[in-house]
Amino acid sequence: MANNRFAGVVLILLGAWFLLPVVSDVELPIGEWWPLFLVGIGLASVLSGNVRGGLVVIAVGAAFLLFYLDILGSDVASYWPVVLIAVGVLMLFRHRRAGSSRAPTADDEINFASLFSESSQAAASDRFRGGNVSATFGSAELDLRDAEAADGEASVNASVLFGQVTLRVPSDWAVDVRSSATFGSIESERTEPSEPRATLTVTGSCLFGGIVITS
Repeated sequence: MANNRFAGVVLILLGAWFLLPVVSDVELPIGEWWPLFLVGIGLASVLSGNVRGGLVVIAVGAAFLLFYLDILGSDVASYWPVVLIAVGVLMLFRHRRAGSSRAPTADDEINFASLFSESSQAAASDRFRGGNVSATFGSAELDLRDAEAADGEASVNASVLFGQVTLRVPSDWAVDVRSSATFGSIESERTEPSEPRATLTVTGSCLFGGIVITS
């Protein structure tokens, strides 16, 4: 939760910095420093657990910043469209490799990430404890409907950056949401059971995306 608070503070400070010249006579070099917004979003994502996706956004923001500060030569910076081509190729190939779903796993913990792709994983463990799932510029789905929670409790850390994570939870499990959303949403499309058989705790953060909890 401390990391989520720090991520929120980073975004608030950046937003206030960009808003200040709009509502006052203060002049700030926003035109040159706007890539810090991307760096801030990436840093917030790293702190919330989505390390790989956050580092990608930080790298893009840093590259733009070096260009605007004339640290990166114009001869090199003129080839920036190559980055768009590389990202497009990465999206195509990762989508093909990811496929529509993976075979159910009996592992007690599940950790997987979706980066510029769509990915899904189903749990079939009778001692499921939890894990981590993240989506960066893509979507990820974790299906727990065939799993049994260890000692009646499990925890999943869901991190979203410009994407969506879907959690499919057994209808007789209760869900305790402790994650945060910044320019995003956390939605539950299920009815909480009156006498839950187990409890799933959902942590993590959502930046410019969504977390959907369903059964």
